[in-house]
Amino acid sequence: MQLAMATGQEKKGAIDIAKDLKEWFNYEGIKNLKTDFKLNNVVIAKEKGKIFGFICYSSNSGKMQLLWMAVRRGSQNRGIGQKLLKWLEEEAKKFKLHLIEVETLSDKYKYFPYNKTRDFYYKSGFKKAFYKKARFEGWDDQVVLEKTLN
Repeated sequence: MQLAMATGQEKKGAIDIAKDLKEWFNYEGIKNLKTDFKLNNVVIAKEKGKIFGFICYSSNSGKMQLLWMAVRRGSQNRGIGQKLLKWLEEEAKKFKLHLIEVETLSDKYKYFPYNKTRDFYYKSGFKKAFYKKARFEGWDDQVVLEKTLN
């Protein structure tokens, strides 16, 4: 599995992965994902020209921010997400950042897909930092998770 910065065409392929994961990415999410793909860094996991996953990230105030991450349906639980996350950790260390932060649906919501998401982060060493109340009507409360890097 090769990890690399996504080209414009590869970003379109990554968006297609997100569109297929409707449990995680609704219409508003896809719209925001497209904007974030234009403004931030996107790394893809691919093999033989086929994209299997992606991670979108940025940095802010001395910490790495994981904005979006997904693995193709049928390819989850094969270590691809861990490889993407490990790549992000190494990238953060290159810039002497000591923390990765990610926001996800609050654990007060018992929605199975996001239970899996939070479990992935917890198993990867993330810990709850704090909760964020929804800022706009129709949005959900978030939990902010952090992973400290050595």
